[in-house]
Amino acid sequence: MPVDLISIIHSTWQDALEGRADLDNSKRSAAWIDFLGENFKKQYQGNQYRVFWKGNAENWAHFKRKEFLFDVLVCSIDTIPSFQPSPQNLEFIAQCHWQIESEFNKRNAREIVIDMSKLVIGEAENKLFITSHREEEKEKKLLDRYAEIAACCSGNFYFCFITHPNEWDDDPEGPVVYRYETKKLKFLPL
Repeated sequence: MPVDLISIIHSTWQDALEGRADLDNSKRSAAWIDFLGENFKKQYQGNQYRVFWKGNAENWAHFKRKEFLFDVLVCSIDTIPSFQPSPQNLEFIAQCHWQIESEFNKRNAREIVIDMSKLVIGEAENKLFITSHREEEKEKKLLDRYAEIAACCSGNFYFCFITHPNEWDDDPEGPVVYRYETKKLKFLPL
């Protein structure tokens, strides 16, 4: 199922800015993930899809968890019968479409490396990493440095920069998204 990643990111950005009024920075970061999860859920509708994130309790009945290893996980599910005398259908993840991680700590590159490493170990057809640096020169340096990690990932790899949540009240710049191009071994703007 093709999705319009740019549209999802920009919708999430608008939702986050509109919902920021009474939130402190840590709650803004959590709200960003909630809006991102909701916007992916709008794209992946139907009984065969599940979207996991910390703020989504809809998957609790079948998976006993809200979040599944990543900040946001989009997957297809299938079922197998249980071994009970009256078998029930047990859902399982059959395919992973998106694995999404975010890190808004601008002072510690180690946190970015750790979260990007999670994306390396995953098997999704698409991976998205979101961070909060918005200085053009620094963005280019980060993309050049983290391209080495993206090269270790299977599937499509996207990198998104947004303005840090503590700067959302100061006329923040909108998000920018890059796609890692395997043949060129670097990130290019979408």
